[in-house]
Amino acid sequence: MERKVTLLIKIICFCGYRKVDNQLNKEAAEAYWKIIWDNFVNGETAALDVIYNSHVDLLYSYGTKICANTGLVEDAIQDLFLYLLSKRGKLASPNFIRLYLLKSFKRILFEKMIKERQYLNNSEQHKFKFDLILEESEVLEKNLKEKKLEMIEGLIKNLDTGKREVLFLKFYSGLSYDEIGEIAGIKPDSAKKIVYRIITSFREIIKDKVIELLFIFFKRKTAIE
Repeated sequence: MERKVTLLIKIICFCGYRKVDNQLNKEAAEAYWKIIWDNFVNGETAALDVIYNSHVDLLYSYGTKICANTGLVEDAIQDLFLYLLSKRGKLASPNFIRLYLLKSFKRILFEKMIKERQYLNNSEQHKFKFDLILEESEVLEKNLKEKKLEMIEGLIKNLDTGKREVLFLKFYSGLSYDEIGEIAGIKPDSAKKIVYRIITSFREIIKDKVIELLFIFFKRKTAIE
């Protein structure tokens, strides 16, 4: 592990901050983001730029699936990073930055939605609408997969809000079941069972390549991290 981290530091120092951890294993990626976070806390502006640029698309995509008001979503993202800037000297290093940002962003967005009276109160949060819409630009090999992707979209539309959120966090964000459970407010085993049952039920209808199709459905326009 020490040799991997040493090499990672050399790569970062040589190449500068950028989105490199999509090519690294999870252990090395976590070490990379710890370095970025520590430098941000210590006042390095370039480190904040990396955190922002690597996560803003994910946060926006996640937010617009919860709230149709894109202005409110953009304001919540802005408030999140203003909060980080204002508190950076006091912030502890999170175990997983993506999880930390998603949880913090979701809380801020809910607070804004409550202020805008899009929620009655905090107890209504589990009832929020989570929309997943298939965008044409996200479809790969349309000539072979279009019909099955349309079937996937139809099946997802019939899922309840909580299940759609779990699918998004799994196949778009690449979070672990522990992390999904923490964001969605459920037990990790429950998140795992939800994904397993959905895949099983989809496979009965579509017959094959369900996991591949789900990844294509959630394919990002811009690579994150």
